[in-house]
Amino acid sequence: MSSVVVFFSLPMLVASALKEVCVRPGEDATLQCWGPRNAHITLLEWSRPELISQGYVFFFQDQRSYENYQHESFKGRVELRDPSMKDGDVSVIVRNVSISDTGTYECQITTSSTRNGERVIKEFKHSINLTVTESVQINITAGHNVILPCRAPNIDSNSKAVVEWSRADLGKDYVLLYRDEQPDPEEQHPSFKNRVDLQDRQMKDGDVSLILKDVTTADAGTYECRVFRRRTNRRKRANLETDPISVITLRVVDPPGQMDGVSRRHPGLVAALSLFAVIAALAIFNKLKPPPEPV
Repeated sequence: MSSVVVFFSLPMLVASALKEVCVRPGEDATLQCWGPRNAHITLLEWSRPELISQGYVFFFQDQRSYENYQHESFKGRVELRDPSMKDGDVSVIVRNVSISDTGTYECQITTSSTRNGERVIKEFKHSINLTVTESVQINITAGHNVILPCRAPNIDSNSKAVVEWSRADLGKDYVLLYRDEQPDPEEQHPSFKNRVDLQDRQMKDGDVSLILKDVTTADAGTYECRVFRRRTNRRKRANLETDPISVITLRVVDPPGQMDGVSRRHPGLVAALSLFAVIAALAIFNKLKPPPEPV
């Protein structure tokens, strides 16, 4: 009887391009990942690097999942899209996502196969960036202050976070760029100077909401919030290519009884126009009035 030689190869890591998934809070997110079609999957690990010390997103070994290895926030919320893993499909569904689920997820697959009497073990690794974007509409009357909400997971003032508030119609200028623990006015749009700030510069619980003071009708538009950790030698505005974590549609109306904001900004002009309208109406009335009957 011939003996079988068992050989364990060095792990082979195959990393694909980073994939992007964007969903809204409360929705389900499908994180896709595939291993080799015909290989036997002995171990599947879904993780988030910043949470791995506290547990996995999903852990599967020996034909079953292990919930006791999971991070508390993912227990009961993550399952295989196809429990049979047909054609190597090891994608998972994350149920009822929230803003805190935003981050980079890693799928690591360990396979085992026999080739020429040798046992070969390989590892495959894929990464997916999940963004959970909150979409909100706010209606406000001109002249008031407004808070545009945005919350970033695992961010605080000690994490050297960069906060970008932008509006697409403003071109290259920011509504607010906050970095190095202070606002950076260099690329701020002139109309927002000295009118915006973070609600909490300490970013407690990831709060990076924006305060906009003395709102005018010109402030109406769609605002986007992006947050990330500071990287050295980063080109400015490069992060605007990524999905925002909060999208706010701001609608501004004038106070009751005002004409499209003109009366609020130019009360003297409104009074002059009103007087002119009265004089013009009297002139037209006198011109159209029939001449008196002859006696």
